Amino acid sequence: MYLSAPWDDLPGYALPGGGSLLAALVLAAYVMNDKGKRGGSQPNQELNRAIERVVGGFVRGIGRYVGGRDLSGEPRSTATWWRSGALVDDDGTTLGDVAAVPPPRTAEPAAGVSVPLSKPSSPRRPPVLLVPFTAAWGVVSSMGRGLSAWARWPHAARSLVRLAPIPAVWGLWRHPEETQWALAGAGVGVLMVAISGPGGLGWWSPRTPTDDETMGPAVWAGVRQVLRLDEEERREKWLKLSPDLSAADGRIVLRLPLAWMGGKEAMNALEHIIATRIPGEWVAHWERSGASQHVQWMRKPKPVEKPRLPEYVEWKSTGNRYEVFVGQAIEGDSIVDAVIRTETATPHWGVAGDTGSGKSTVLYIPIVHARQHGELVDILDTKQNSLIEAEGASGVRIHKTVRSCVAAFGEFMVSMMAAESAQGKYADPEARAQLVPRLLVIDELPTLIKLAYTWWRHGLKGKGAPPFLDWFSMILLQGRSSRHRIVVGTQQFANTFFGGTMERAQIGTKIIVGMQDRVSWGVAFGQSTPVIQFDTKVKGRGAFSDKRQTPDGEHLYVRELQPSYITPRVAGLLAQCAPAPGWFDSGAMAPWISEEVLKEADLTTAVRSFLPGGKYGPDPLPGVTPAAARVIGGGSPSSAAVTAPGVTAGVTGGVTAVARAAAVAEEEALPDTYSLAQACDAGILPWKHGTARQYKKRSEERGIGFPEGVTDGRTAYYTEAELKDWLTRWEGREAK
Repeated sequence: MYLSAPWDDLPGYALPGGGSLLAALVLAAYVMNDKGKRGGSQPNQELNRAIERVVGGFVRGIGRYVGGRDLSGEPRSTATWWRSGALVDDDGTTLGDVAAVPPPRTAEPAAGVSVPLSKPSSPRRPPVLLVPFTAAWGVVSSMGRGLSAWARWPHAARSLVRLAPIPAVWGLWRHPEETQWALAGAGVGVLMVAISGPGGLGWWSPRTPTDDETMGPAVWAGVRQVLRLDEEERREKWLKLSPDLSAADGRIVLRLPLAWMGGKEAMNALEHIIATRIPGEWVAHWERSGASQHVQWMRKPKPVEKPRLPEYVEWKSTGNRYEVFVGQAIEGDSIVDAVIRTETATPHWGVAGDTGSGKSTVLYIPIVHARQHGELVDILDTKQNSLIEAEGASGVRIHKTVRSCVAAFGEFMVSMMAAESAQGKYADPEARAQLVPRLLVIDELPTLIKLAYTWWRHGLKGKGAPPFLDWFSMILLQGRSSRHRIVVGTQQFANTFFGGTMERAQIGTKIIVGMQDRVSWGVAFGQSTPVIQFDTKVKGRGAFSDKRQTPDGEHLYVRELQPSYITPRVAGLLAQCAPAPGWFDSGAMAPWISEEVLKEADLTTAVRSFLPGGKYGPDPLPGVTPAAARVIGGGSPSSAAVTAPGVTAGVTGGVTAVARAAAVAEEEALPDTYSLAQACDAGILPWKHGTARQYKKRSEERGIGFPEGVTDGRTAYYTEAELKDWLTRWEGREAK
């Protein structure tokens, strides 16, 4: 039995009818085309081309229609056969929704506009009776939005919709009943899809174009010009964006042509394109060498929140003689213990800060640490009350007068020299057994230098430079090997305070606390070291460096520091320490200082006259007056008192009140001194500071001697009598 094909009854299927007409048209086109190739006339050639264009356009149009593509030939979206896409503008870039652009934000609300402070309420729900109608309207509007996005549909879906009328019409013609049921079922399916979609129950949502589809064309339009690529080059060959650029691992990869000679400007242009066309902050990673030259942009990592130091840090012992815990510091993204290591080539350390910044509080830390490990501490405190919590503790001698401070300075230097000799290969073993590590704490170094120079110039009527700074230099340079260390409290780490650059370099760890100007920061850590901003309202907050370099090695590694607050515990911690040798608490010199060492030291440093019992020294050094509840032990076998030759050693009680009162009275009788600026402010000189400096320079040029004054290592100071004498001589010379 013969089975007919579906198209048997279509008009024109039989050859004598429509089929013969189609064959005739094809034959005519072939003949005309062949005739044109054999040298036909110009009109015939143009007609052939016109027929070719019409037929070709017709065939291409049918192919685009069947394939679900845009009939114009220009793609209206980035959709593919199986995937939906984003709309594309005429220039090939992604087309954004103008209506979705938010209005610009204003810094402040317009006048007269009330700004609600409460949380906005949720949208009002429609009445229950209207819910079915609103739901139906949502479904219908969702279908309308889907139809309006026709250009974004996958080509397969568009092809299916375009070709659907052909089987539908044929079915209605040949099998009307079955086709009607099929169309009804298809309509119900479409309705169910719409109800379950985003406009209804929200069970599914249409595919959202990736960032590569939406942002890639705009980026490609810019980078193609910078790389000078042809318009025919495919974007997928050179540029790739992650589907979700907001993800942490989102990236943008751009392959670079091997022949591209882009310099710094071209590289900056590419980075500018990414910065202006891709939201967020991106970091470029360039690879310009090798066979695969490329650049990829990674999302800039979120900055790690900087740790914050506590306002109070409890002090703790390290248990190591050469490691001093001073507080907590910030290193990178962590808070670590700040430990000063004194068993280094530069074992001395210091703290700088203005008056009231808390540097004296920091100086309690080395005092307690040293005593806990059996070291003996001498404190030079010309302020007389800055380290009062340590007063009366065994093993801690506090020197408050200039005479006593200078004597302690000299005794410490001679003790260092004697300890160095006692450690020699052929030294006396008994002297070596007596050695005890010592610590010299100097509070307010500039003030001590100024007062010592004033005492030398006006109290002792000395000429030239006193030897005190030379002693300081020797201790800084040689103290490490003999276990004689120094901790300095100063206002600034200026070279002149320490005798020179080489001596100041022995201060291995430098700490600053409180507010510091840029000059003081540069003096402490170097001019190229960036300034660390820290909260100066927090007591003791500062920064420190221990000669470590930053990873790039360009400058010192300076860390923010919160020193330990040990002040309330000082007296209790010192009371728990083992008693010091009796010679120390009684104010005697170190027993290992021999006569030979003393003679050698006097020849090189002129120190003998300033030691206890010397011409300019006190009778003994100040001893320790213990608290009533504390009794000083008998000391060690090496506790015999040693003084300068010709002076009998005694305990603190042996110092007569007359001798002590005479020494204090002598120092109190020293005249007040003024810097040039202070003299102008006090009215001693009748000019402003700038004018006084000019007259000082002129007087020196004209042979009118200006007083020499005294210095704290940085600033010169003069007595009122010296300045008035110069003023009289200057005005008299000017009058002539």
